[in-house]
Amino acid sequence: MSKAKKVDTTVVAEERCKSEGCKHAQARFTFCDEHYEWFKFGLITKVGKKVSDFEKKYTHYTAHFSKDTAKKAA
Repeated sequence: MSKAKKVDTTVVAEERCKSEGCKHAQARFTFCDEHYEWFKFGLITKVGKKVSDFEKKYTHYTAHFSKDTAKKAA
């Protein structure tokens, strides 16, 4: 009597970014590239929710990158 081997039929779906409303595939730390940058700057929490002072932090975030592009152009 031989024992039948169980075949592993697990289907692995592509993981999506944790951020609210994002449908991109995750790249780093369960976020897509854009939302990983937001996470590093403190715009979203590790579960993908926006922080309470998101608008204030987002203006600082955009100002930071506009300074970088102005320096490169000059």
